[in-house]
Amino acid sequence: MHIKSVIEQLGYSSQEAAVYLAALELGGSTATDIAAKARLPRTTVNLIITALSKKGLMNAYIQRKRKIWAAENPERLMITLKEREAALKLVLPELQSLRHDTGVKPTVRAYAGVEEIRQIMNDILESKHHISAILSWDEWKALLGEHYMDDFIESRYRQYLRIRILTPKSKAAAELKARDGEELRTTQFLPSSLEINNCNFIYANKVAIISLNKKRPVGILIEDQDIHHTMEVMFESLWRESGGA
Repeated sequence: MHIKSVIEQLGYSSQEAAVYLAALELGGSTATDIAAKARLPRTTVNLIITALSKKGLMNAYIQRKRKIWAAENPERLMITLKEREAALKLVLPELQSLRHDTGVKPTVRAYAGVEEIRQIMNDILESKHHISAILSWDEWKALLGEHYMDDFIESRYRQYLRIRILTPKSKAAAELKARDGEELRTTQFLPSSLEINNCNFIYANKVAIISLNKKRPVGILIEDQDIHHTMEVMFESLWRESGGA
């Protein structure tokens, strides 16, 4: 598990996580020492320390006429998370009512060709949500390219984004499943009676449907909570049928 990635999942930037972890390891330290440990410019670290201090994650004191910064106990992260959760629960009914009153139509975008379809994959990473996917691993890897998929897996792992995959069984899919533990993934094989002709990704409040036509692959990205929910229900049903808990 990457500790830095987990902290980022709590809503902190990559640099904030790096500075907090550096301060935590050093104990009481100057901003200069923290900057060196985090490998960031001193001016940048000064701004980040100020921001973290306002968030209750760092405190300062004077020692031998020098300003020393110390990271708060990591339990503070849990307290902050619980505070955010409590605040969200407080306004959640009102947020739900706003959603039903707006009548906002789903957002639909179309992508044509391999390069544009890769934009969907970038959106998956940028969403910072865990992913569910139904696809033919052999055809999907052949469409986007092995090197690209290796880079995508590495980027997803660095951001600590888990993925569940349903795919027809094949030699390549079995090799993928064998690496599940080291790549934050759970792979299940679809029943042999099911034929997959496209790829489906379910994440955040979006659904991406991508054809596997080698001559002109096309992708459709739908952003809508109700459609996302329906696809999630379908995925969970297939997941159970394929042996997933």
